[in-house]
Amino acid sequence: MTDENKNKNVQGAANVDSDADYDELQKAGKKGLFGRFSKSIDDAIQQGRGPEHTRDAVVEAQSKAGMKADDLALRRARTVTSQKMIIPEGVIIEGSLTGGTDTEISGKIEGDITVDGRLYLGKSALVSGNIRAGSCKVDGLVEGVVECTDTLELGPSGRLSANVTAGKRIDLAGEVYGDVTTPGALYLGSSCKVHGNVRVRNLHMDEGAELNGSCQMQTPAQRDQMKK
Repeated sequence: MTDENKNKNVQGAANVDSDADYDELQKAGKKGLFGRFSKSIDDAIQQGRGPEHTRDAVVEAQSKAGMKADDLALRRARTVTSQKMIIPEGVIIEGSLTGGTDTEISGKIEGDITVDGRLYLGKSALVSGNIRAGSCKVDGLVEGVVECTDTLELGPSGRLSANVTAGKRIDLAGEVYGDVTTPGALYLGSSCKVHGNVRVRNLHMDEGAELNGSCQMQTPAQRDQMKK
């Protein structure tokens, strides 16, 4: 065999070995990456106990496999359920506001407010409209009718410029320009001033409280009639 033929055979063998090695490395690489990703998914599912844990674990596994942090944060944000709506100071809303969750307002609302849960109006809150809520605490100013299914609390800095109604109890420490009605109990604090008529089942007045209007104490029959 000539030297030229020997060189060709050696070069051909080297090329075959090189191609084989490359194919094996490529297969091993793909298998390793897919295996690591699949193992992360399997481990996450095995460790989770329930739909929420399983979903979070899978998302975490995907993140470890190379998912972008922004994508992961966005997915997690979509699973968070808001428990409270907040309108901060300086925000002005022109129009009615409706919410099914607890609501905290420190800004200005030029419209009606309807909240199924608890409503809190901070000292800087200004509402130009009617309010309907499950329960309400007011430290700001309301220029509209206030109706609460359960309780109403007016802080010393609060002011209501319309009629007030609550289904169970009313606590007043601020100023009210309107009639106050409840089939339950009405508590007038020492700093309270009511400029209107009062219709209640039970009345409690601290020394210093002012009531500039008539007071009608309801009988149980009248109270039941109001609830209808």
